Amino acid sequence: MQNDNMLDQYRLLVRNTTIDDRTLLSTDYFNHFNEVIMLLSMLGDMPDMLDDIVAWIPKTYRQHFETSGLAFAPLAIEAYEYVPPEFRVAFDENVNEMNSLIVEAVANLSALRDDPDMLGFTAGDYWQRLQAMVDRGSAIVHGSLQDDNPEVTMDQSEIDDLF
Repeated sequence: MQNDNMLDQYRLLVRNTTIDDRTLLSTDYFNHFNEVIMLLSMLGDMPDMLDDIVAWIPKTYRQHFETSGLAFAPLAIEAYEYVPPEFRVAFDENVNEMNSLIVEAVANLSALRDDPDMLGFTAGDYWQRLQAMVDRGSAIVHGSLQDDNPEVTMDQSEIDDLF
């Protein structure tokens, strides 16, 4: 019961910030991933950006906000402890998938260092996949879970029927 009281308290405290008052998460965390996505998107034209991608280091939610300089950062860190489990699990899984994909991208792109065409092509695939994961993460931050409403998504035959 105390956790419910804390959840309600934090939901009030986060109002007028970029922290969602339902989930207690902030999309500002994804700025950290947007850095590597931007670098990947430029790699085709600027292959020397690969060194910056290799040097990119993942940060936890807490680490990101500790170094963000944002006025509400301490609140984001505190509120994270009270994120409802259904959002916390989905959010953490999405972040873990993103970090794994970046590790994979670094390994595969490093192997293509001497092939600028393949480097750019492969980087394009990675940044688009990562952007889709950022979009999914943003949806989670704003309280949308894939299992929330299965009718919201359509299978391929339903999409085909529209056309």
